[in-house]
Amino acid sequence: MSFLSPGNSINPGFHGENLNFELFFSPKEQKIAFVISCNFFLTIKNPNFAGIMSRYINLFQKFELHDRVKEAVEKLGFRRATRVQEQVIPLFFQGKNLIVEAPTGTGKTAAYGLPLISRLNLLKRSTQAFILLPTRELAIQVAESLKSYFTGKELKVGIVIGGVPLEESFQEIKAGPHILVAVPGRLRDVLSSYNYPYIWRDIKHLIIDEGDKMMELGFLKEVDNIRKEIRNTAQVAFFSATISADAEKQIRERIENIQVIRIAPKEVLRNLRFFSVEVKGGKREQYLCGLLEQTGLSKALIFCNRREDIYGLSGYLRSHGFRAESYYGSQEQNERENIMRRFKEDHIDFLIASDLAARGLDIVDLPAVINFTVPKELDFYMHRIGRTGRAGNRGMVFNLLSGTMEEAELSGYHQYLQIRQEPLDVSPLENRKLVDDDLRRIKLHISRGNDDKIRKADIVGFLVNSGGTDAEDIGTITVYDSYAIADIPLMTLDNLLKQEEALKVKGKSVKVRKFGAEEEENKATALKVLLKQRVKAAPARPVLTEQQKAEKEKAKKLKSKAGGSVKSKRTDNPKTDSKKGNKK
Repeated sequence: MSFLSPGNSINPGFHGENLNFELFFSPKEQKIAFVISCNFFLTIKNPNFAGIMSRYINLFQKFELHDRVKEAVEKLGFRRATRVQEQVIPLFFQGKNLIVEAPTGTGKTAAYGLPLISRLNLLKRSTQAFILLPTRELAIQVAESLKSYFTGKELKVGIVIGGVPLEESFQEIKAGPHILVAVPGRLRDVLSSYNYPYIWRDIKHLIIDEGDKMMELGFLKEVDNIRKEIRNTAQVAFFSATISADAEKQIRERIENIQVIRIAPKEVLRNLRFFSVEVKGGKREQYLCGLLEQTGLSKALIFCNRREDIYGLSGYLRSHGFRAESYYGSQEQNERENIMRRFKEDHIDFLIASDLAARGLDIVDLPAVINFTVPKELDFYMHRIGRTGRAGNRGMVFNLLSGTMEEAELSGYHQYLQIRQEPLDVSPLENRKLVDDDLRRIKLHISRGNDDKIRKADIVGFLVNSGGTDAEDIGTITVYDSYAIADIPLMTLDNLLKQEEALKVKGKSVKVRKFGAEEEENKATALKVLLKQRVKAAPARPVLTEQQKAEKEKAKKLKSKAGGSVKSKRTDNPKTDSKKGNKK
């Protein structure tokens, strides 16, 4: 232990009568021992003393959190609770029903996740909490966050989302995780195919995250159906960045004694600086490249209103040497997940996204958001700018404006939010190159895919050996059934086309060519049409009359009184059931 005098690094600045003051620092344990002995009084002179000491004292310790949760909080580096966490955690422990409206980046997941885990009976292996979210991406992110809030192995978190077989989702439910994170539509599909009444037995908490989006997508009916199945005393909490007056009214009509917590947007906006860039008669793309060159930004999330802009802009940036990718709703799921993972790992510098990405994505230390076009609604604008300046970090927002209509729209948003923005003079990159030709990037189409058992590693080897490029210069690779797409430097394609021998991947001949933005758009459109056809082709569920519903409910009650069990539509063990049937 080493002694720190008050006048050295901390200098709290106080005095007292008959006062003994000592600070000890352990370099090995990285801890401060703070000892004060005072007979009569202690006067704090330095107004920053509390802030200074909060860097060394974890203020989450004041909450009645589980010991393993406190350990996780310490490990995650959480020091001070945000405003929403300060208000929500005590009320959550009291079992209050809540409506929480707080801007993105204020720590809403931790606000309900930390007290929720602390209230669970971890010795009992049964599902005790439901968390409902509107999209698969959000569900995955929340499930991962919840796991990180506990240091032991006792906590079990299950997830029910699309993109996996129904059987796999059912097994996730049947395993009885303490917390089940689910997309309502997928949960409905699973439970309509596999009857498992035990899931409702121990549910004490129902949390609806991104509540406004859930209601917008029509999931409120699903929430009503779930509430009919669980106990009346279950705690219900709605969380969202924005909750309209109509949405709040509908929630209040359904849930009695509900408390509302609202955190003003200023809590997050004060960490952001806003800049406007006037686009004067030139292409937005040229002004964007001028902005990137002038500010030296190395990473940003760029939002567009239209999908066509996303395709064109990502190709334009790649042609100017930037590692850029598109991110939109009609992409295949594995492709979206792969792109987001690479963006978070800094393998992609600029992500060109639709408003799908504005909700719930938590990207650590994202320095900036760029609105290539201004959104048509304030809610979308709030969700976009909430991707940066999160968890107390600083962030920047750049808005490209063309014409008085966009200026008036943005001015209205900023006036409502009481935001001050600074004009930024940017020169467009006209008639000059930002990079040399050998640094420009393109998308490469390779005529082999999963059907030929081609993996990403095979394509990397092919591009390195035949294309003469370095592995670190290869961007995102997505392998489809019959082909693959790779983000590469333009010179790699030139090298491949110059090869005299037939090009081969894993011993199989392939053809390569540039994959254009038009093809990407056509692919996305075809995928969207295919998904619509699947929905139309799906067998319609029979609609029961009120009389049939009443008869079904009556039969269910009679069976439960007789000690009978509800028959499943699809049994877990067909062989066993068939034997029982024969025996009868």
